[in-house]
Amino acid sequence: MSERSLSRREMLRSTANLLIVGSASMMLHGCKKAQFRCDDISGLSEEDAKLREALEYQDRSPHGEKKSCSSCAFFRPAEADECGACTLVRGPIHPLGYCNSWAAKG
Repeated sequence: MSERSLSRREMLRSTANLLIVGSASMMLHGCKKAQFRCDDISGLSEEDAKLREALEYQDRSPHGEKKSCSSCAFFRPAEADECGACTLVRGPIHPLGYCNSWAAKG
């Protein structure tokens, strides 16, 4: 059996490939979390749907993550990559969502 040593260039190339593959899987997981939606209100009563609309709930906060449902005092989180709930607004609530009743966690 012959011994083969890696050149510096081969070692750097292999390391770069490992970094690319590892970071790609992390990015795909992040995309999955951002892509799920929580806007199906078909099971809500008309009154609950109107309240949701009046509070201008949206699946993505225009203020970024610092002022999103996940940082709101009324938000109740669910399992990872699933819609949570709110004590004020009925129906599925996205952690990255927002409504006009947002209040910072105390």
